[in-house]
Amino acid sequence: MRREIYKINSDNLQAKVEVVVYGHFGMNFLMFPITDDDPLEYEKIGLIEELSPLIKKGHIKLISVQTNNLKSWLNEEITPSDRSNQHYNLNQFISNELVQFIYDDNGSPVPIVTCGSGIGGYHAVNSYLRRPDIFMGTIVANSFFDIQWLSKNFYDENCYFNSPMHYLPNLTENYWLSFLQSQRHLYLLVEQENQKMIRQAYRMSDILNQKEIGHKLEIIDCSIYPDENVNKVMLASVFKSRL
Repeated sequence: MRREIYKINSDNLQAKVEVVVYGHFGMNFLMFPITDDDPLEYEKIGLIEELSPLIKKGHIKLISVQTNNLKSWLNEEITPSDRSNQHYNLNQFISNELVQFIYDDNGSPVPIVTCGSGIGGYHAVNSYLRRPDIFMGTIVANSFFDIQWLSKNFYDENCYFNSPMHYLPNLTENYWLSFLQSQRHLYLLVEQENQKMIRQAYRMSDILNQKEIGHKLEIIDCSIYPDENVNKVMLASVFKSRL
């Protein structure tokens, strides 16, 4: 199975960004790390190994990217405004540099589904809802959809445009809604025991329903897999049974 690590020189982030590619062919999935910024996190929890038969057969291709949470919302040594700016830079990197890298690796533009759990799930759904012209869906597990989980009491214009709970209810432009309403890969997965995330998921589902955006909300009982990582269990369930 192909496993290659690349370092992209990003003008937007002013840094070299690590990207791990698993596989040669298949539907492309852009993976955002779960807890901090490590693009190898899904490998470490066993998800890559679990999905390796699908990768080897060319059904799916995974691209896991290093994020900048430790330099933005999780960095308490800089001002909230600077944290917000760092988040803006990450968005610019994703849409203007990372997507082009994925296209180049495939040899042409391809459909991309975003994917992640925890903070990574937030980045995945936010990236998709902001740019449904680039991405064709998202799979998120145990995630929040309100940026104030990260920004706390700080809230500026950039926060608004990166908080699905806030900007999606106000979305009225047919151009963007037409993309979101016509696509069929939007999965909200929640661990049955995680009440906070269940409330977030139901709130997000209500907003999606109001906007007539198709999606699937699934509450998953992970207790039947006591020795497995819950993020691995939830994400693998969609890859193996829904795609």
